[in-house]
Amino acid sequence: MQTSKAFQEAYGFKLGDDVNICAAGAEVTTVESVILRDITPKLGTSDIPALDDENRAGWEWYLKEESLCRAEVIFAGMTFKNVTLTGPKRTFVIDFINAVLPELQLVNIAGIDQALKKLNDFLGNFHDVFPFPRQQKSCAVLLHGGHGYGKTFLIDQIISTGWGKVHRVKRDMKPPAIRTLFKDAKVSQPSIIVIDNLENLVSKEDSISESITEVLEEELDALVGGHSNPRTLPQVLVIGATLNANRIPMSLRRLRRFNEDILLPIPDSAARKAILKSLSPPLNPADPVDTLEKLGERTHAYTAEDLQKLLNKAYEIAMIARRGKSEAEAPESLYLEQDHIEQALLLVRPTAMHDITLQPPSVKWDEIGGQENVKEALRQAVETPLLHPERMARLGGAAKKGILLYGPPGCSKTLSAQAMATEVGFNFFAVKGAELLNMYVGESERSVREIFARARAASPSIIFFDEVDAIGGKRASGGRNNGVNVLTTLLNEMDGIETLKGVMVLAATNQPQALDAALLRPGRFDQLIYVAPPDLAGREAILRVKQRKMDMADDVDIPLLAQLTEGYSGAEVVSICQTAIDKVLKKCDQTGLELQLQMDDFKEAVTTVKKQITPEMVQ
Repeated sequence: MQTSKAFQEAYGFKLGDDVNICAAGAEVTTVESVILRDITPKLGTSDIPALDDENRAGWEWYLKEESLCRAEVIFAGMTFKNVTLTGPKRTFVIDFINAVLPELQLVNIAGIDQALKKLNDFLGNFHDVFPFPRQQKSCAVLLHGGHGYGKTFLIDQIISTGWGKVHRVKRDMKPPAIRTLFKDAKVSQPSIIVIDNLENLVSKEDSISESITEVLEEELDALVGGHSNPRTLPQVLVIGATLNANRIPMSLRRLRRFNEDILLPIPDSAARKAILKSLSPPLNPADPVDTLEKLGERTHAYTAEDLQKLLNKAYEIAMIARRGKSEAEAPESLYLEQDHIEQALLLVRPTAMHDITLQPPSVKWDEIGGQENVKEALRQAVETPLLHPERMARLGGAAKKGILLYGPPGCSKTLSAQAMATEVGFNFFAVKGAELLNMYVGESERSVREIFARARAASPSIIFFDEVDAIGGKRASGGRNNGVNVLTTLLNEMDGIETLKGVMVLAATNQPQALDAALLRPGRFDQLIYVAPPDLAGREAILRVKQRKMDMADDVDIPLLAQLTEGYSGAEVVSICQTAIDKVLKKCDQTGLELQLQMDDFKEAVTTVKKQITPEMVQ
């Protein structure tokens, strides 16, 4: 392989060196301006003075006409030796080339206005000359955000500008290969280095990850530190992407490295509407004009990718529905109908609700008999602050962070939390305290942190801790180190370095006296709602709800049955109904007849089901 002497000298190649030559992958661009530096005095010829202002203009013209214009290709570091004009021969090196490059800016990306502006401000640095001599800039930017938030999409959009050759750092690359990649990127400027899933390369506690971290630190430093013009950036853009910026070592977050980071947030209602409009689904013209507006309001916690999946599922449903029709029945134009979207919503869950989250059973308030005071208290505490925050702000109030439901077992605490989430349409994260303590040491705390992180991402949302006393017991009880650590984590999350905006924490316990006092301080579980055993009207309401789905004979006296169940919890009243059903089913099997539930069946069930609530529980 033959190369020009100028090329060899610029990049330090010597005869016998092993050199990897590869195609640049991009067209040679037109030059707009070139900065050359006279290095003659630095070559040891001390008797030759530096260029003065009087001769500078003549040298500029001569270098342009006789040196630059005669070269087919020029590159940073290229040297013109022993150039003669007047006086002694001089040597010049090309410090910087301002090529006519495609504009490195992104436009028309819906739903991420603030992040897009910050990214474009950073990309603009590659076209600027920095006015401040001590200003330190970096070639690297870190994109971070959850699954489906748009990191890969943004990287693809940058690549599609055609600004430079793309070099991808792959997961299985070893440190020497990464060094070679950076070297190739510098040679083939302008270029783009992409490091997707950066945390997979550098977050492990092993020698390979540590070596890769050191290589990235050195190469990022060298990009800026080794650039010949301190007022400009080398034309090498480095893009890192990660799910969690906290997993990137701080040594990689310093100046000249991934100092610039851009968080891609989960889309809010306005962003979701903008994303849906940009996707331009073919809606039926007969449908309301605000169909997408309403869909954007309903899709809490959906990312841009989730919304694309939702529409794709709706397209699939529409196609399947069309297949079942004859040519005469099938419409000429295929539209997305409201029903297609409704079906898709049942099938496509937001990414933030996967894995550790649990959707509640669909429970309506009218399915819970009695407890009217509890229902009203929850509506006031949850619906108003989260559904009407502007009203709360106008009055100078603040939403409560936590609500504790306490009372004897079986009195609808868990059902009330589920109904609250169902009625307001919030995402629901259900956790049993005892299950958290069954994990390995450290896993419980990590799970609590992850639940809160996901709830923030999926807001408006409700986190429900059932049996919270299992993790929130008094720390003085001793012997429960894991429980103490989990409690501390829970307190830290509720106090919040990160705000709990749009997140309500509900908890339930049968033993409020066992809770650590720290949980009940203002800013934590600062509203306590007592869920008492149902009174006479409450028990009758529970029986009326059950009656809707039961085949009862005319002799069943609901008010009398409510009196007979004095002192029973709501769950026990339901158990009485189920016991009566079991008895009648047994009679049906024995007689071969389809029998109804009789009053005597319920009376017998009352004697079978024992009361579990003791006087101490209701004190």
